[in-house]
Amino acid sequence: MHRSLLLVFVLLSTSLAGCVSDEPLVLEVTASETEVVVVESYQNGVLVENTGATVTFDFSRTASAVTYTLDVSDGREAVEGLAEEGSLLNLTFEAHGVYNVTATAIDAKGRQTSQDIAVRVNLRIEWEEEGTQDPTALAFDPLPQHGGAMADYVTVESVVSNPDLIENLGGGREVDVTWRIVDPLGGTCQQHSDVVHEGESAAWNSIYFNTYETHELDVAYDNGQDEIDVRHTLLVVYEAPA
Repeated sequence: MHRSLLLVFVLLSTSLAGCVSDEPLVLEVTASETEVVVVESYQNGVLVENTGATVTFDFSRTASAVTYTLDVSDGREAVEGLAEEGSLLNLTFEAHGVYNVTATAIDAKGRQTSQDIAVRVNLRIEWEEEGTQDPTALAFDPLPQHGGAMADYVTVESVVSNPDLIENLGGGREVDVTWRIVDPLGGTCQQHSDVVHEGESAAWNSIYFNTYETHELDVAYDNGQDEIDVRHTLLVVYEAPA
């Protein structure tokens, strides 16, 4: 009888060993990207599309966890997942800025460990306006919507085209234009003038370091009578530390 009880005790102890063991909780998480871009697309001065950026966080190398969570510095509700359901969690960013993401692993005993990951979200504005003699100003705000680190700089790539008045035959004339970056008080911070001949294009590329207030990118139609096409690509950039 005593031998039978002893055997049962030994078998029970063996089967429970994995449940009561003190295996260490190890967190190892990686992000698919730590620098992404959100895009605003405009047609003839109207916002037609906002494209967010999704980052995937991989917990597959984490040991002994039953739950994973992601907390983001913008104040959104935490994202949570069960280890038994998969090791990947996704976050989508809609606004530019530098976000701190706290990844946490929790084991069956409630112990937890965390790791911080910085995600830099740049903004690209794509602007197209066709057949105009009075181009609309592009207003841009380099201030991060959710606070945090300021953008490092803004790049501007702009092209003004003067299409043939009559395709393949011409008949139009040159157009004088001036690009300006304008501050909130109406002051001109940067400018560039050019002549756009019929059937040709003129470009202005620049980099701008005042990221502490809103601005406008304006193309002034100085002289001429032809309709022009305007295309801007503007990028608000958050550089990674060296």
